[in-house]
Amino acid sequence: MKRVNFVAGLLFFVMILSGSSVVAAGDAVSVLSGNSLTELGNYQITELESETIGNETVRKFQIEYENGSAPIVVLLNERKRCNDFIVRSNVMEIQYVCKKSGFGATTISNSDFRVLPEQTNNMFLSQEALSRQEKIVNSQVSVEKALGLIACYYPGLLKNIQNISAN
Repeated sequence: MKRVNFVAGLLFFVMILSGSSVVAAGDAVSVLSGNSLTELGNYQITELESETIGNETVRKFQIEYENGSAPIVVLLNERKRCNDFIVRSNVMEIQYVCKKSGFGATTISNSDFRVLPEQTNNMFLSQEALSRQEKIVNSQVSVEKALGLIACYYPGLLKNIQNISAN
């Protein structure tokens, strides 16, 4: 467990050093960019127009990788104490949440946000990687930091990264 936390901390540190961002006040993200440290290469995150799902309006972001085949969509459900991030590619969707114990990945609990059939998700999602990402950091994170972590960690959840790679 200590090794996983060390590796996660090291990856996060390298991501912060290699990434650069332009951010306005109030956690409004214009553009974030950095290196995913995966074969997908550098990424760029752009905020899109908000979207309404059910009776909730959520912020919407797009992650584009230099070696990716299609953009990844991130929906931010801002809650009173914490934020939920629904992350969706053309083959898999997952949720990153903050809890008292920290920030990490889990399957989507709210069916209003689920789009892909569970069987499709299970074909591409590595359960082993998901269990390793249940807690990426031990504290709450800002929207900017969470988006950077998602851009770096999400590709690792795929059984085969080639499913979203352009190569």
